[in-house]
Amino acid sequence: MCLYAMDLWITPIRSMRSRRWGGAALAGLLLTVVGAACTDPNPPLGTPVEQAWESPAAREPAVSAVPPEPATAPEDEATTPAEPVEPVMAVVNGRPLSRNQLVDLLIESHGLGLLEQMILLTAAKGRATEMGLNVTPADVKAAHEDALRRISQPMGGEGVPLDRPVAERLLREFLQAKNISQAEWNLRMEQQAWVRKIAEAEVEQIVINERMLREEYGRAYGERVQIRHIQVSSLAAVERVRSALQRKGDFAAVAREMSENQITAANGGLLEPFTYNESDVPPLIREAAFRMKPGEISPTVQQENWYHILKCERRFPASGVSFENVDREVLKSRLKDRLIRQRQETLEEELFRSANVDIRNGTLRKQFKEKHQR
Repeated sequence: MCLYAMDLWITPIRSMRSRRWGGAALAGLLLTVVGAACTDPNPPLGTPVEQAWESPAAREPAVSAVPPEPATAPEDEATTPAEPVEPVMAVVNGRPLSRNQLVDLLIESHGLGLLEQMILLTAAKGRATEMGLNVTPADVKAAHEDALRRISQPMGGEGVPLDRPVAERLLREFLQAKNISQAEWNLRMEQQAWVRKIAEAEVEQIVINERMLREEYGRAYGERVQIRHIQVSSLAAVERVRSALQRKGDFAAVAREMSENQITAANGGLLEPFTYNESDVPPLIREAAFRMKPGEISPTVQQENWYHILKCERRFPASGVSFENVDREVLKSRLKDRLIRQRQETLEEELFRSANVDIRNGTLRKQFKEKHQR
């Protein structure tokens, strides 16, 4: 699914998943509805005047010696219930906007994305229940905290305290830019909590060997590089960025002004240092970063549908700590956390694809079939 996805990187959504550096994102958004078809605002209150002249006046009934039969309503009138009054959500200049008008438009415009998220949440709950797992409010809160950290520190930043005011501000900006409501965000956090619970249980069954620990040691203690990046969606934008870099010479300022990745742009495109084996960074980005010396700017790197211009800020030599002197439990904890995150991404796709979905709404059924071919 999407972003790890919350899709913290600004990426197009190709399916249910989104990638940080330009892979497939998060789900449908509730947008402001402006305007709708309306009914007549001034329904007649009684018989129209012109009809009164066409109808004969009522006559007094003739007196009869035979008592009249009790009056009974026609059978269809007696058994047909009154149609429910449709709720009015708003009145604009005297014209009512009905609940059905609003709901139908929301479903057609943004229902599919929300449906996809709800399918994943329901499937995750079902799988976790089968495994005897449960999610608590504390788990959902932990998912929110993890998301805040990943937003404010996209490349990890281990050991760096969370700057909550900055993280909350970046989250608000992210939600606003993506037009995601707080309710949708909360849904995503609950979903992530369930998916992570399953991934944790599966990773606990993995036997961690010496080779796996040595690979993790290389990620944690090997040579690292720190870069800035500018991310844009077209070659025309790349040319504009390079022209701006020639004029201004300040990579950070141009990143803030022109990068389409709003999260990293706020930091002048600066990322946390990473090693050559860092799995969170796409291989093409890693290779370009490690080919550069401090101060150099890379050729354009295309990562799926996005273009990146990189600048090497600094390089850090490998740690002098030998593998034999590293705390094995710390290393094992790092490895498990990385495996859990990787499993979360594949698990989302797996749960969604394997879900048996019967869509009863015609509009959603058509949209779902066109997008997912099932």
